[in-house]
Amino acid sequence: MLSKASLRWFYGAGLGFIALTVLGLLAGFPLVYILPLALLLALLAIVSSDKLLYLTAFLVPLSVTVHDLGMGAGMNLPTEPLVIGLMLIAIFKFALEGFKDQAFLKHPLTLLILFNTAWILLTTFTSTMPLVSLKFFIARTWYIIVFYFFASRLFQSLDNIKRFWSILLYSAAAVVLFVVARHSTFGFTRDSVTTVIQPFFWIHGVYAAMVAYFMPIMLVFFIEGKALSFSPLRRSFFLFFSALFAFAVVYSYTRAAWLSILAAMAALVVILIRVKPVWIYSVSIVAVLGLSYYQGDILMKLSRNKTGSNSKNMEKHLQSATNIKNDPSNLERLNRWSCAYRMYQDKPILGFGPGTYMFQYAPYQLSYQKTVISTNFGTLGHAHSEFLGPLAEGGFIGMLSWLLIFIYACIRALWLSYYAKSREVRAIAMALLLGFLTYFVHGFLNSYFDYDKIAVPFWATLSILVVLDTKEKRELQQ
Repeated sequence: MLSKASLRWFYGAGLGFIALTVLGLLAGFPLVYILPLALLLALLAIVSSDKLLYLTAFLVPLSVTVHDLGMGAGMNLPTEPLVIGLMLIAIFKFALEGFKDQAFLKHPLTLLILFNTAWILLTTFTSTMPLVSLKFFIARTWYIIVFYFFASRLFQSLDNIKRFWSILLYSAAAVVLFVVARHSTFGFTRDSVTTVIQPFFWIHGVYAAMVAYFMPIMLVFFIEGKALSFSPLRRSFFLFFSALFAFAVVYSYTRAAWLSILAAMAALVVILIRVKPVWIYSVSIVAVLGLSYYQGDILMKLSRNKTGSNSKNMEKHLQSATNIKNDPSNLERLNRWSCAYRMYQDKPILGFGPGTYMFQYAPYQLSYQKTVISTNFGTLGHAHSEFLGPLAEGGFIGMLSWLLIFIYACIRALWLSYYAKSREVRAIAMALLLGFLTYFVHGFLNSYFDYDKIAVPFWATLSILVVLDTKEKRELQQ
């Protein structure tokens, strides 16, 4: 039986809801009917925030972008309101209880993330467009607080890690199944891609990036299913959908996603045959130095490629990825990269400010670099690079600190994949490394980090890797 105090709260809440409903109807604001759901979610966040994290993960692939909620503001619904609510709960809990895992806070990857975030805040104050940069900073911060710091408590358990990713993958599988089935009715044509991905995606590159991220994770979950204690049925699910996701990536007609999958599959083979990390690092360094030294010869060779990306032939479509002679998509990408570099030259230390590239790059276009899809006012979006964008917006330090996060995460994930004591941990680390690697590769050609479908798995991946890494270090010290 409820106590008198509980009854007072119950009746008070009921009367308050009735009053708000009447006022909402009188004011022509019927959205007041969502108040009970909002109250239920708030209660769930306070009583069992873990379940709300799982719910948010499930809703991420299903979210819909509303571009104009009023005053030009857009939002991913329903995930971003949930993330904002979780952020407030996280701040409240951290204020009351503190952050108990000091090893997590002192981990080099955490320090890199904090430094990069602090630099974004600093360059927000010096930004050429402070309000735009403040919005960028807040949007970046709520994902970091929720899915990197707050979720780290959930990820202390391997079972919770597997549950979180399974929920995310099941939801993504439903979306991809829907898109592929719908795409089949159009004969899997390239022109229909932007139609069939709606309403869950508005840019086919984001769809391809998400599918590419999840595909190798599913494949590793199948390969290492026994080590992860997955049932035969569950392993069969991951096998089927890893194949379906690979098919979906091919028919996304997104060349960057194709290249990222190829990189992940090459990395999978390297790990499975146990190539020593020192050789992996050595080859990577030599490759970077070689590309830098021979970039002139490489560009000359690429300039001879005239294969267009409009071709219906898959082989030619892939070959067009290196066409910098007459492919409008590639030439526009070079135009954006050149603009980013020229912007960096103007403001090399602090940059133009977070999130400002799309509003500032127009004057930096050169007439001979413009393409048939360029606009004089520069209204076509970001820098098409996860690293050159920060270079223009946050200067050299902003770009370097962001790049180091990617590189160090890959190094620690590779170490865990090889040397973690538990095979289960090695399997999880390998899966997350391959998924993360796809976006690392993707980041050289595109930038989709503003979308929840990329930001949530990205920060969750980093959080899990740090949790696993700190646990391994503790065990080594014992």
